[in-house]
Amino acid sequence: MRVKVRQIGKALHPSEVVVEVQAADGTERLVVDRESIHGDTLSVGWPVAQSKGRFLVELPRETMSGTWRVWVRKNQVVPERESARAG
Repeated sequence: MRVKVRQIGKALHPSEVVVEVQAADGTERLVVDRESIHGDTLSVGWPVAQSKGRFLVELPRETMSGTWRVWVRKNQVVPERESARAG
């Protein structure tokens, strides 16, 4: 499963990039390896929970606010098959 992200800028290491995830209650930023982004999506863990059209997903790294899990709306999630076609 993948979640949509927007690249914000460069990180400290040349192989990393800062991305933004549109969480259900705002945006979260985190630093990820540039290679982990495919078609403006980032691989996340399978949803830990579901509620009211939202998924609780575990991110591959801690966000700048210190969280590993975020609630995202269903339209921010992309199945692996669809992201493979886009990348």
